[in-house]
Amino acid sequence: MPSPSSSIKSHPRPKVVAAKAEGLKSQPVVASRPVRARKSQINGPLQSIDTSLSAHPRTDPINALTILLKLLTSLPTRIGGCQFKLTPAEHALSLHLVSILDPFVYHGVRALSPNINLTGTADNSTIVSSPGLGLIQQPTEIIDAILAHVDSRKDLISIGLGCKRLHDIVFPRHFEYRVIRCKVSSIGVWNHLITHSSLARNVRKLEIIDERTPVPAFNAAHPGLHRPSSMLIPRTMMRSSPTSTTLGGGTDLESTDDELHMHTKQERYLSAALLRMTGLKEFKWSCNHSPISIARVWPALMMRAEHLNSVEICDNLVFGPRNGHWAVVDDDSEEDSSGNEEEEDSGRLSTLIKHRPTLEAMESVVFRSTPHSYGASKLPELTRISTMLYQCSNLKNIEIGYITPRSASGSTQAHALIANNTTAPQRARPLADDFLVNSVIDRQPKFAHLTHMTLTNLRCTSPVAPSAFLAAHTMLEVLHLDLVIQTSGNGTNPLQLPPGSLPHLREIKASRDVINSILQCPTVDIKHRPLEVIKGFKLSGHSASSSSVSVDAAFLQNLRTAAGSGIRRVEMLGWHDIDEVKRLVACVPGVQHLDVGRRIGGSGERNGGVVEKNMLEWTDLMTTLPELVSMHGVRFFYEVSSSGSGSAGGGGNANIPGVSGASVSPHHVYDPADSTPNSNGPTHLPASIPPLPQINPNISMMERSRLRKNDETASLLAWKCRKLRRVDHWEPSVNSTGDRKVVVLLRDGNTVGDGENKVRWEVRKVKA
Repeated sequence: MPSPSSSIKSHPRPKVVAAKAEGLKSQPVVASRPVRARKSQINGPLQSIDTSLSAHPRTDPINALTILLKLLTSLPTRIGGCQFKLTPAEHALSLHLVSILDPFVYHGVRALSPNINLTGTADNSTIVSSPGLGLIQQPTEIIDAILAHVDSRKDLISIGLGCKRLHDIVFPRHFEYRVIRCKVSSIGVWNHLITHSSLARNVRKLEIIDERTPVPAFNAAHPGLHRPSSMLIPRTMMRSSPTSTTLGGGTDLESTDDELHMHTKQERYLSAALLRMTGLKEFKWSCNHSPISIARVWPALMMRAEHLNSVEICDNLVFGPRNGHWAVVDDDSEEDSSGNEEEEDSGRLSTLIKHRPTLEAMESVVFRSTPHSYGASKLPELTRISTMLYQCSNLKNIEIGYITPRSASGSTQAHALIANNTTAPQRARPLADDFLVNSVIDRQPKFAHLTHMTLTNLRCTSPVAPSAFLAAHTMLEVLHLDLVIQTSGNGTNPLQLPPGSLPHLREIKASRDVINSILQCPTVDIKHRPLEVIKGFKLSGHSASSSSVSVDAAFLQNLRTAAGSGIRRVEMLGWHDIDEVKRLVACVPGVQHLDVGRRIGGSGERNGGVVEKNMLEWTDLMTTLPELVSMHGVRFFYEVSSSGSGSAGGGGNANIPGVSGASVSPHHVYDPADSTPNSNGPTHLPASIPPLPQINPNISMMERSRLRKNDETASLLAWKCRKLRRVDHWEPSVNSTGDRKVVVLLRDGNTVGDGENKVRWEVRKVKA
């Protein structure tokens, strides 16, 4: 038997360690066979992998794990320098797959080891704790359900910018679907919401705009920059069919041989989509040029009684007389239904109409007509509106506004009625007696929680109905009444309110007689009403009749005694003479916002933009109001062209209450130290205020003179009215409902009398 040493000498290359036991012959280790076997297992046909992220949904973790294993096992089979390397598309896919598997792996580890032992205390004791569950570690379905409770788009943006995983869930599924604004003919949008019920549940606000609204072209390369300004539709639907009139519709959704059947199809698709919007909270209807009435859509809205809290309807058909189509769904809409699902929806609507459930979550309802003649009735009524309002018992805001159509027939009717010398001028307004009377049952209010009430361009045959309504609804805080109330006698008392009516009233907009009736009504258990705002009245002015003078005197006396010290805002329709404004101002010494309106009997609108000649008299009147902040109705500044004032002013924009101050054009800065010598030394101007000589040298001498006059006016107003900050612009406001310009006075110093109090006047835009 050979010795171990001889064994080692006979086999020098393998370098095998000698065996310790005798009789055990050492053999060299051969490693080539297992290596060849492993290579043979790896070699195989390369399977193609789809690198598109949309092909791998987050709800399928098994598929994500399978694709990730295929991708990793294919790396060693690649040739040359590509071995064990991922392409950019594969790298993005791998990160996407890992993000899908991450929450499931996390929950799996937590299920296997629910408790983790931590030893880090001073006495080396063991603390048993479990890892916290964060939002991003939850499954996609849980995160989607949590985000469904976030209604604000601003809050969704904050959540979506947290991480990429939340971004991929928030924006495509929630942010894009919170607000949808489109036409009733956008069948593709309704079909998309019907097909994807999970996305329809994420809609919170739906706006149906007019059919005549233009639709701008959609640019697929830059969808975010060229989205329609009037229509707001999720980008996924716009990309699917950017050139279709339905914005997301199929090829044959809008195809029909009969126009009437086309409107029936639009109504059917819209109603079916509304039934799937279980999270809808706001609904706005502005479709006025379509035969589809809100009466046909209202039954579907009643299905959203659990969450719907705000409805705004702008349609002439809602002021029409009630007919059979209001309470019964049209048979044609059910005959064209196809599929079990649509038949089920029609059955649910029919059952719902018979039972008429109460919309307990509804808080705000707005009904407005349009000035167009389409759909307008010659004898407008409130029957349809009353039917809808009586189903909402918890309303807090009711607004009904009627606009007489601007048509030839309507104007001819009005002139003919006036020529007959009857009460026909009021016939053009809807009658509100039935609605107001039926809103009170046994002296109990139908709308016990009502706080805001607006009735515009309506009429009542007697003071009984409005008086009973106002006396029963004691929670009213804001009341706007544009009512023509027929009264007997001199007509100076249109309301007959019992004591204790309207104890919480804060704002009133009505005629002088209506306001006077409320002011002279005595209160119970309180000293005064918390009245702060009065609007929409005008005084009778100079008249030879002693009755008109006595009525004004009674109104001013009631205003002084009932709520004079608490009034903060006064808005008049107009004024005849400055003396009546002085008498009014003497009754409300604490007013902060004063709008005297237009001068009655004068030429032009709001004095035609002409500067008041008796400026000193107006400034003396304003001096009696120490808390005055805004003054409107009187022109103090001369017109200055934008070219002459473009480089004259400076400084930043200040936050003024009621001013939407993004687009501001500062005009000029006035410094009293430029004209008044300062005995305390030179004046140091702040860096934000340029000196007076920095005026555009290209302007004319007349523009320079106007700038100087405006500077003097600003100094005078700032000197006499310490808190005044806003006055009228020189251009009259053509459209009172849109933006208009005002002149804002900015003070850059707190000291007075030493030349350090500098006044800037700037032009800003405000929303009326």
